[in-house]
Amino acid sequence: MACLSSCARDEVEEAETNASISEKVARNESAAHYAEKVELFFERHCYDCHDDETKKGGLDLLAVTPDFNGSEQVLRWTDIVDRIESGEMPPKKKTRPSTGEITEMVGWVRPRLTAGDRELREVAQRRLNRIEYENTMHDLLGIDVALKQLLPEDQELHGFDNNGFALAVSAEHMMRYLAAARKAIDAAIVRRPRPEVKTWTVSSHREVERYLESGQYAYENERVIAYMSNKSQYSKISTRDGRLPERGRYRFSWEAVTVKSDKPLVFSVNTSDFNRMSATFSTLDFYEAPLKPKRFEFEAVLGKKYAIQFFIHGLPTWITGPAKGNYPGVAFGPVTITGPLNDAWPPASHTKLLGEADLETAGMREAEEILSRFLPRAFRRPAHADELKRYLGMVEDHLEKDRAFEDSLRVALVAALCSPNFLYMDETLHPESRDLHAHELATRLSYFLWSSMPDEELFKSAEDGSLLKPDGLNCQVERMLDDPRSEQFTHNFVGQWLRLREINETTPDRKLYAEYDELLQNSLLRESEAFFQHLLDENLSVANCLDSDFTIMNERIARHYDVDDVKGLAMRKVSLKPDSVRGGVLTQGAVLKVTANGTNTSPVLRGVWALENVLGKTPRPPPPEIEGIEPDIRSAVTIREQLDKHRDVASCNACHRFIDPPGFALESFDPVGKYRKKYLRFVVNPEHADKGWGKVHEGADVDASGQLETGERFSGIREFKALLLADKDRFAKCLTEKILTYALGRELGFSDRPTVDAVAAATIEEGYGLRTLVHQVIASRAFKEK
Repeated sequence: MACLSSCARDEVEEAETNASISEKVARNESAAHYAEKVELFFERHCYDCHDDETKKGGLDLLAVTPDFNGSEQVLRWTDIVDRIESGEMPPKKKTRPSTGEITEMVGWVRPRLTAGDRELREVAQRRLNRIEYENTMHDLLGIDVALKQLLPEDQELHGFDNNGFALAVSAEHMMRYLAAARKAIDAAIVRRPRPEVKTWTVSSHREVERYLESGQYAYENERVIAYMSNKSQYSKISTRDGRLPERGRYRFSWEAVTVKSDKPLVFSVNTSDFNRMSATFSTLDFYEAPLKPKRFEFEAVLGKKYAIQFFIHGLPTWITGPAKGNYPGVAFGPVTITGPLNDAWPPASHTKLLGEADLETAGMREAEEILSRFLPRAFRRPAHADELKRYLGMVEDHLEKDRAFEDSLRVALVAALCSPNFLYMDETLHPESRDLHAHELATRLSYFLWSSMPDEELFKSAEDGSLLKPDGLNCQVERMLDDPRSEQFTHNFVGQWLRLREINETTPDRKLYAEYDELLQNSLLRESEAFFQHLLDENLSVANCLDSDFTIMNERIARHYDVDDVKGLAMRKVSLKPDSVRGGVLTQGAVLKVTANGTNTSPVLRGVWALENVLGKTPRPPPPEIEGIEPDIRSAVTIREQLDKHRDVASCNACHRFIDPPGFALESFDPVGKYRKKYLRFVVNPEHADKGWGKVHEGADVDASGQLETGERFSGIREFKALLLADKDRFAKCLTEKILTYALGRELGFSDRPTVDAVAAATIEEGYGLRTLVHQVIASRAFKEK
């Protein structure tokens, strides 16, 4: 367990309290000292370059005021303090102020800036994003229906899609919420008789029959044999001849075996309704076909008219008459389908919502019982008497109009699910206090760790007050992190922190990177998430994100990373050799893929990514008059040579001296994350230029050396990661900022820096554990305040 010690908890609280005291002193102190302690500093060191005429770098210091009010002034003062403290301003060529001058100037500004910033940092009343909405509906109603696709895409702000200031509600949202609520209630309430469980068998023989003579497929022992990989979304090995009669949970069972190969081949199972206008395809799972026939089985909830289909991975996409030669393939037997399967009838969702109410005879008494149970869970707090009365009034009004009880109840249920009390994490019910009340804390905690509503135990801890006590909060956090639902934190946080959600935004050039396929991409995503989850489960040091002596992989990743002796599809922890270039998140294939464009790599793109997500520094946007850098695809001029010229421009060098070094270190990896020593280029054969045929050729050597802005040099990725580890406290602070931003659902500001510093310091003192860091974030005053 990683429960916080009382000492660590006290240290964080003391740091936040001291910051608060400084703010109060600053508010009460006269601003008459501004001219003496700040303006005189500007006159001596800054106005020559940053007055209202020069405005070097777009900064006009005459435009700042000592009142620190409003976002514009707060942002400007924050930039000034950061530039001065980092040594960026005044520049090295100018006379440098003494340490005492800097301390006096920044010391006067800091508490006032903190007070001004704090006024901007209250957590906005935050709407549930699409993922949170769907998870909440599932947990509230006990249903398993896709809902997020019905809602508009959420906007990201400061790297995350749970930022309250980005989660506005439009008229379109309300129309979609109405449709989603009705669909959810339709799934929860079941009036029809229990469906009969049927079993039927489907063979793909009919679909491939006309291709047997040409040898594209074979049919032996009632099994269809395929010999080629299929890059499309349509496979002839399917159950389309026996589609599902209605939505429900079904069991699928079939045999598969690898043929004409001494090594098992991998296949995936895909599902779709094959709707001609709006078909959606999704991969259910990957499997290994052994060298002897094996029966496979799984259960899934699928919609009406859905079917499954099979795709083989790792084989050529075209062979003439492969069945007539000695080519490897996979033989698939007929698929036996059983369903729809129901553990109970009516389903658990029906009973969870309605209890024992008989919809044919129920009246207002039953409505009150149902809504008295439903509203507190939907609103994630006790329902007020007037709220219950209002929703009961909706039921009564419709009953008086001779509407059926079910229809009348649905009106109230849908209205509750479209109300701000459900759609928002409402923290405004107790305006007299900045402290979160118990149910508000329970809600913030559950959406941080589970991306869903509190469960019964968390509700109970809020009701009895134990959640507000340090020990009670610690125990709930441990319980929640041990729960499988905490994988939602890993999936949603890591997917946005590392930008893994962008994995499909670029398509690798098939001519250069033909080996990149769906299996590899799926495996690489699982590696990044499983790596983070392992650190969280075992409370391992966050420094492992910079470099580690292990990673999580399967055989497909091992082949991509040139690692030996890893067999099979199962993901497992694998120790890395001391000289391995892998280890940590920087060299994970999924990260390297999302920071490239599919054809080329750019030290600028990867450098900015590393700067923002590992080193905790956000570069300023380039001046409008500066053109971007594009690689010369003819390899006549390297990207490094272009960037060297770019840095000769003073306004560019100010940022590129930070951006370029991590980008150069990552040049050892191609756009799909494979280690390389030379660049590749595709050269078209002039004789077949009309067809685009050609060959892949090696180009220039990769130079992954560089120099940090602090002067340390590195020859490649190994030495670069060693330099990062030497300053691992910096990464601990960066990751603290990312997790705290995600946990609070808002942008962090200058006033949050004492909290970030205290949380990071306490985590470092206790051994850098990731689980400890999560505990420290939750124990902070910032997490427990509005």
